[in-house]
Amino acid sequence: MLRVSNVELTMTVQDLEEALESFAAGSLSDLRVDLESGIAVIRHKVSLEKLPMAVPVELRFHVRMAEGTHVELGVEWTNMQLVPGFLKEKALAKAFEPLPGSYENGVYRIDLSEVLEHVPVTFAIRSVQISRSAVKVQLTDVIAFPIEPAGLVVAQEPGALVPVPSKEEQAIPEHQSFYHSLREKVKRFAVDRAPKWAQPLVPWVLAVPDFFVMLVRLARDERVPASAKLIAGATIAYYISPIDLIPDPIPLIGEIDDLALALFAVEQIAKSVPGPVIQEAWPGEGDILALVREGVHLITRVLPGKMIASLQKVLKR
Repeated sequence: MLRVSNVELTMTVQDLEEALESFAAGSLSDLRVDLESGIAVIRHKVSLEKLPMAVPVELRFHVRMAEGTHVELGVEWTNMQLVPGFLKEKALAKAFEPLPGSYENGVYRIDLSEVLEHVPVTFAIRSVQISRSAVKVQLTDVIAFPIEPAGLVVAQEPGALVPVPSKEEQAIPEHQSFYHSLREKVKRFAVDRAPKWAQPLVPWVLAVPDFFVMLVRLARDERVPASAKLIAGATIAYYISPIDLIPDPIPLIGEIDDLALALFAVEQIAKSVPGPVIQEAWPGEGDILALVREGVHLITRVLPGKMIASLQKVLKR
């Protein structure tokens, strides 16, 4: 994982034109970008139904808001003053159709995390400034998460083992309130905010609360030796601790350390605890030891070696 406090991205007119052409996949006609102080001007032609010719559109953008990963731009159509308002709105909707984000009532909204959804990086926008020479975007808390090119995050092979989270939450009394809060937290990050490159990890992260329950049960089971209970207890304490090796504000990635530690813990516990005892403690579905082997294989191909070593140290304390 690479963390940088501040980064400045500089985009020239050529950079902006190439980016727009790339997103539009060739559907923009006669595209031209010009920059003024505080204003970006984009010109191109829009084809509308029932009109015999393309409508030239000149749009002027100014920054209204830049916060988190979101940017709001005010939009004005400055040419064709005599065109009726309803026709302008139709042309504007058509103009923004091939681009990321959304346009409504003079405001263009874009989420840069969606633009970079295939890139394993997270950030917060500090400011966006438009000058005559370039658009400069100041980013803070930039975290790049290294992913092995051959890792399972690229594609799931047919038939690959993935955990199935338990369906009956009411049947799980262990640390009930914490379990529910953990479940909601995982759902919020993994389902709603996970970038596409990380989607194959979602089923595993959704099962994190069930791994927590299993470890609580193993820590209480009289059939489990003291050495294995210490491993389970250390993992439970890490779950409850507010300190993570990977910051939680990162969509999905903030839960991967919880998943990895649970997998490593069960792998260690299985060396001294009979398989049926571990299986009995698992509230989800499927062969838990086979799932753990698959999960460890995935995690060791995704996480950097130094992070794996740090997680394993947690189990040795």
